[in-house]
Amino acid sequence: MAEIDFSQVPVWWPVCTNEGCPMAGDCLRRKACREAPADVTRWAAVMPSALSDGQCRYYQKAEVVRMARGLNAIYINVRSREAQHKIRMVLTGHYGSKGAYYRYKDGERWLNPDEQQFVVDTVRLYAGDVEVSFDQYKATYDFTRLP
Repeated sequence: MAEIDFSQVPVWWPVCTNEGCPMAGDCLRRKACREAPADVTRWAAVMPSALSDGQCRYYQKAEVVRMARGLNAIYINVRSREAQHKIRMVLTGHYGSKGAYYRYKDGERWLNPDEQQFVVDTVRLYAGDVEVSFDQYKATYDFTRLP
């Protein structure tokens, strides 16, 4: 398992302090907590009561995934202005506001694999079978998911 760069863990993303959890061996939340620097004394946390009948609803498998950011490359292959407009409107609605859309478009926020698939599906819906690629990729743990 790759090490975690704790500076990449958002302060709102809960870690797990439950050392006795049977799912702790490959849980990203528990791994992040174990690898937190010694000077971190306060963080959002999953409470031990989240564990019920040996299952935790906050469990997230510690696996490296391919994250992507930046939507500018997508529009290069979408020639139709009408299709570009429709894609932009759907994505703006999906992200909740123009500001949020532009944070994704300009690469300020990373897209996990599920979000990437949503973008690909949206582009293909309005632009057909075009190549869909993002501006940048990186292999890392996914700290964007909340249950």
